[in-house]
Amino acid sequence: DSPLISPCNCSGGQKWVHLKCLRQWQRMVLVTQPTHPAFYDRDLRHQTCNVCKAEFTCAPPTRHELMASFTGPEIAALIGAGCIIASHDAFSTELEGQVQTMPPFMRDHSSYDHWIRGVFLITKVDEDDGSPIRIPVEETSLLEQICDRFRADSTTSLRGRRYKLAASGALEGVAEANLVEELGKLTAPCVVVLTCDEPANCGNDHVVAVNLTRVTTRPPRPDVVEAAVSSVCAKYRGAAQVKITHFLGGPCDDDELMACIVLGGGGQGWTVVKDLTAGLELAHTRAVKR
Repeated sequence: DSPLISPCNCSGGQKWVHLKCLRQWQRMVLVTQPTHPAFYDRDLRHQTCNVCKAEFTCAPPTRHELMASFTGPEIAALIGAGCIIASHDAFSTELEGQVQTMPPFMRDHSSYDHWIRGVFLITKVDEDDGSPIRIPVEETSLLEQICDRFRADSTTSLRGRRYKLAASGALEGVAEANLVEELGKLTAPCVVVLTCDEPANCGNDHVVAVNLTRVTTRPPRPDVVEAAVSSVCAKYRGAAQVKITHFLGGPCDDDELMACIVLGGGGQGWTVVKDLTAGLELAHTRAVKR
């Protein structure tokens, strides 16, 4: 039922593809990417043909469209701190099958393992502010790729969103009408800045979550944990009995504890705090018999 289209420069038997099939591929690639801009890879598969290397004529769905297509716009708009997102068993089984067919190098860069039977507690949601993207260009080849993107159009699709050149970085002070022309005159190294060319929406919010099914035996900073425990135990002797369990999450910084979840309390049955010392004190206070 889906129409056949020619989305790139391929010819012969590879020229035509069902629009539905291409959309499914683009959606799959976007799903495997992190949800926070600071952790995006330069993954161009959803917008560039891996055979002829031409950019697809039909832009990939935005992250907002992607989320809405999975859950409905009403649910997407309700996602916030304190929500829990869990992977259905059927969905996990399907991902396990796909992982088995991936080459080893693709498995290392895929987020499928995190979603398989994962239960994510969202601890923080920062609204999308449309912040510009600064691209440090160290090599001429990367600069040429950026120039190619803007030769045919004043905007380009990146990470599921439309971006345009900004009069900043190496193009500081350049008139908007001359940005593309001046981009072609740049040499590496330089910094190219892109600004979003579409309204902000909840589909691009930056989400931090803890995967409650992924326990890790060693925290990223054991010294920080020990210092926090010692500090609280110096004030409350019984605090030594507080049990600490460490979980993986995302986006993660290898050198930072992202959030502390303290069981108990009213409402949801847990409280999320940023500081470990404050979390230990709260846990001790809740455990003390009054």
